[in-house]
Amino acid sequence: MPPCDCVDRDLLVVKAIFFFFFSGMACVSPYMSIYMRHLGLRPSQTGVITATKNFMSALIKPLLGSIADKSGRPKVVAILTVLAATALHFSLMFVPPVPSSAAPQTTRQQERRRLEEDNHTKTTCSLPVGVGRAMDLRGVDDAHTQPWFSLTFWLVFWVMFTSHGAQWSSTSQVEAATYQIIKKKDDSTFGRQRLWGSMGFGLFSLLSAVAMDTFTDDPGNKTDYSVTFYMFLAFMLVSLGFLFFLDDWSTGPSVAFLEGVSELLSHLHLVIFLFAVLLLGAYDGAGDTFMYWHLKDLGASQTVIGINMFVRTVVEVPLFLVSGWFIDKIGHVWALQLSFVVFALNFLGYSLIGNPWWAVLIDVIHGYQAITWTAATSYASVSARDDLQAVAQGIVSATFYGLGYGVGNLVSGPVFHHYGAVGLFRSLTVCCLVGFVLFYLLYRCYGKRGVCTDPDTEEEDTAPMLVSAAVMPKPGAFLHGGSVTTEAGETLGSLRIVRPQSKQDGNEIRQFSP
Repeated sequence: MPPCDCVDRDLLVVKAIFFFFFSGMACVSPYMSIYMRHLGLRPSQTGVITATKNFMSALIKPLLGSIADKSGRPKVVAILTVLAATALHFSLMFVPPVPSSAAPQTTRQQERRRLEEDNHTKTTCSLPVGVGRAMDLRGVDDAHTQPWFSLTFWLVFWVMFTSHGAQWSSTSQVEAATYQIIKKKDDSTFGRQRLWGSMGFGLFSLLSAVAMDTFTDDPGNKTDYSVTFYMFLAFMLVSLGFLFFLDDWSTGPSVAFLEGVSELLSHLHLVIFLFAVLLLGAYDGAGDTFMYWHLKDLGASQTVIGINMFVRTVVEVPLFLVSGWFIDKIGHVWALQLSFVVFALNFLGYSLIGNPWWAVLIDVIHGYQAITWTAATSYASVSARDDLQAVAQGIVSATFYGLGYGVGNLVSGPVFHHYGAVGLFRSLTVCCLVGFVLFYLLYRCYGKRGVCTDPDTEEEDTAPMLVSAAVMPKPGAFLHGGSVTTEAGETLGSLRIVRPQSKQDGNEIRQFSP
């Protein structure tokens, strides 16, 4: 039986890869910071580990993207990176907790917390709940005498250091493959493919949380995380299998890594855009790492955290569907500009809550990140040649999840330790508003000229020339028709009118019908 014409095999495989890959990551990624807390690590240690792994991924992602482009075998590179990173991530399940000498201290910490609550009732009763809890946690952390560079710290550090960049670089390569495929299909958009990743992430972040609460023997503080690691392994193996079925998306050997990066970064508008992506990555990294820690401090169960993650990712699904239309209407720059406002509202809400269930309602607006990511990746795609697509996506991913998350976690760890969650989230609110103004001024002054991705850009600076200046007809000449093609040989359409070029009446010779 011939295959159904309404089903595109290539895009069906892409959807499956996104769904199962993000389903697997949903089982461990949202809970990694509280898993480190479960192992007995401090907030400052968690911040250092998270920042270092993200800095490392900032180097690994574009490097692997360049290797994929240069070798002409991006599919093989993606399969090997997923396989290696999955094995390393799964090994975190076997990391031992902090030495047993900290166990008796836990009881003393709980006693000290009760004493602090009794001694500071008059102070904390006039403050938001988050502030009082943050004050208690700083006392608990000071009372913890476990060595800073413990075996647990080093094991988690090196596993995360080596695996994180490789794990997420594969998604950048699949995103590059997706853009190569949809360039040939006018009725397909990136958001319609990527939303399947959000669906998987939202669904199994909830189910994995319920599984942890269900399979935990002790209903107290000791959550059993092993079930989520087994779920992670199963989903990653399935996504790996679908990678084998994806057609190789190579466009031929590419330029050298440094040469490709230099070429992309030679465009000032792209550098300014990446600067905004860096700031948003820093804000998102700081919020994601310590938001769930904050909810745990407010008494949230794993199920509450899972519902929170489910809501924030499910909201992304319809936004991914309309992301292409939305960006076409307001442009890439304003789509990214609004991200600063959404992040600011999100962080302000986190700083005001005293009940973890309020975070579920607040995170509805977090779904706008679907448009943020679509705007960032599509802007990089239209700014890069076909042989630099994987490098371009690697740079965007490394900037947001690598450098951005690294800076955010490196700074937010000490802030969370000294000022608590309320101080951290209100500081991030102010930083988001500063970033909004800074990006607007930089792009308005230096990045706008010569860019054709936004509707408010002046036409005289951006209108593409369908014929070169060397062969431009003289005034009074006639065009007798013909096809118009891109440099890659793809036919765009044909010239359909015959009209003399006149300086007086302003008639255009570049009228075009697709």
